[in-house]
Amino acid sequence: MEGLLPGYKKCFFCGPATGGLALELKYVDGEASCEFTASEKFQGYDGMLHGGIVTGILDEVMWWTLFVETKRTCATWKIEVEFKRPVVCGKTYRSSGHLLHTTHYTYHLTGVIKDETGKICAQGNASFRRTRGVILEDLIKYLDFRGVPPEIRSLFLSLET
Repeated sequence: MEGLLPGYKKCFFCGPATGGLALELKYVDGEASCEFTASEKFQGYDGMLHGGIVTGILDEVMWWTLFVETKRTCATWKIEVEFKRPVVCGKTYRSSGHLLHTTHYTYHLTGVIKDETGKICAQGNASFRRTRGVILEDLIKYLDFRGVPPEIRSLFLSLET
């Protein structure tokens, strides 16, 4: 299964109309990924993407990887990010997430942001835990399925009870 993932309409990172980044995430070969070019309105230090935004992008690609791989709603429990090179506003980068392993109810993932030459600019490791009380139907009703291929759409719609 591969293709465009839906965006969560209320999400700063993947929501299409929140005024945020409007990341378009794709799922291919076991990982969620996106290309992005952040505007200067998201900078911290002059011309550089704010570290919180960098961390959020990594969290986003790891969460979507986890969701598609496990079909479970989870929340970030811990995240650690290493900033290797500046992520410069106005330049294009690629971010991807990868599921490493699972221990009990904790999922461990890694994510990277690479520049156009493939050099790692930021790398994150995170642990996610299953959420309680999240009703999947409530999550699904806020997804934007425009442009999402039928096989990925059916994954989400088959999860409704």
